[in-house]
Amino acid sequence: MVKKRVLFLYFFTILSVGAQTSIKSMFYNLLNYDSSVNSQNRTVHLKTVLQTVAPDLFMVCELNNKNASDYLYENAIIPFNSNFQKAPFKESESPATGLFQMVYYNAEKLTLTSTKVIPTGIRDINHYTFSLNTANSAANPIEIEVFVTHLKASTGSENRLKRYNSVVNFLDALDEIPQDSYVLFSGDFNFYTSNEDGYRILSDSRNTIKIIDPLDKPADPFPNNPNVGDPFEFYSSSSSYFWRNSSFSDIHSQSTRTFQVNGDGAGGGMDDRFDFILMSENLKTNSDLHYVKNSYQTIGNNGNCYNSYVSNTSCDGTYSQELRNALYQFSDHLPIVMTLETPRNTLSVNKNSPISFIGTNIVKNSITLSLKETVNSVTIYNQLGQIVYQQKNISTTELQIETNSLTKGVYFLKADAFTPLKFIKK
Repeated sequence: MVKKRVLFLYFFTILSVGAQTSIKSMFYNLLNYDSSVNSQNRTVHLKTVLQTVAPDLFMVCELNNKNASDYLYENAIIPFNSNFQKAPFKESESPATGLFQMVYYNAEKLTLTSTKVIPTGIRDINHYTFSLNTANSAANPIEIEVFVTHLKASTGSENRLKRYNSVVNFLDALDEIPQDSYVLFSGDFNFYTSNEDGYRILSDSRNTIKIIDPLDKPADPFPNNPNVGDPFEFYSSSSSYFWRNSSFSDIHSQSTRTFQVNGDGAGGGMDDRFDFILMSENLKTNSDLHYVKNSYQTIGNNGNCYNSYVSNTSCDGTYSQELRNALYQFSDHLPIVMTLETPRNTLSVNKNSPISFIGTNIVKNSITLSLKETVNSVTIYNQLGQIVYQQKNISTTELQIETNSLTKGVYFLKADAFTPLKFIKK
């Protein structure tokens, strides 16, 4: 009797997991992506990244113009997932007229309900409001307020002040929306340390909507030394910084390169944490929509590439050589991802998957698939959204995949851009 109850609870848990909907958010600095042949040639590498990561919400900066946005959408995003749509392109209202932000999103899960530009006097902050496409969204909507920006680069007190002033503009915008709003704030923030005033006011608990870093991993505070004039200059390379601090090597996002490629981008190797997705604190505590613990990842960073280039063969690990090669070729930054989850189902408009299980979806040593039509690739993801298996150029109607190396748990199997199937490794 006890065994039957355990089995019942086990399968009930599996069914409950299946009812949940995840929204994988990804931010990426596109490195001066414009309408040039050079940018167009890089696009194939972005397509590889998108196919590997499979985001639902794709937020970007360093997009140079509308034509570039359209080319990227048609040649990298739509081939990855035909359900994606793009936000209206907004011209800059700040002086930096060649550096734009944009979002692209999975319309199967999200509906864009409004968009606006927040000028800062330096670079815009773009504000997008999304509604989740849940079955009862009309009566009980779930909305996400998404802000994307690119704060002023470089060291020095003047640039720190510009970053601070832009953050103040963002916080002012938060005062205009309901205090219980779900908020994502992403971008290339160019913070060298959490001791910067811009970072500190972002995380101030007195803000109308409290914004937190999902990693909660600040740098050490500056030492209390009254004899030091400017601590930012005196402690410019220490544990008080993300920059040049090996203890942050597993979350550094820039630079993917030790020298420029095609005369563009930063070199110096992986030693900066410039790229962030921050969130409202209620996403840690609310059951209707919540942050999936440990889902925040710096894609391509295996934690062993400090001061080196991301495609270095010695930097192997969870993220494959193929992915790291693509990341190296496309940008001098790495993408940041995090996943939100709701217990509600989204309204599916996707086609049924062309693959199905032969036998059970609860497996031990291997899983066997029937392929009703030709697919380009079959990919297996773990619950963190990480790829644990991928096979391409499949020309058979029956495919067997060994699962001995997988740990026990829930996995998702995806063919191209079709709806994923779930299986259990016991």
